[in-house]
Amino acid sequence: MDANTRILVRRRAGHRCEYFRLPEHADPYQTFHLEHIVAKQHGGDDDPANLAWACSRCNRRKGTNLSSRDPDTGAIVELFHPRRQA
Repeated sequence: MDANTRILVRRRAGHRCEYFRLPEHADPYQTFHLEHIVAKQHGGDDDPANLAWACSRCNRRKGTNLSSRDPDTGAIVELFHPRRQA
């Protein structure tokens, strides 16, 4: 991804993980990532609207997944989408 896109997404996120809301300065040893909300393999693209600033922990846990199983109910649920959900 080009530097200008990284800067745009990082600034739009307020230098925070868009999933966990962790500010970058809270853990200076953790790398933040420019990540696809909907992975390319699921039809996502490189449009900034599909990109999120994510801490490495959230990015690793989410991976390319779009959904997961709720541990309490067993139901399949969509993962948090930072552009559509608050």
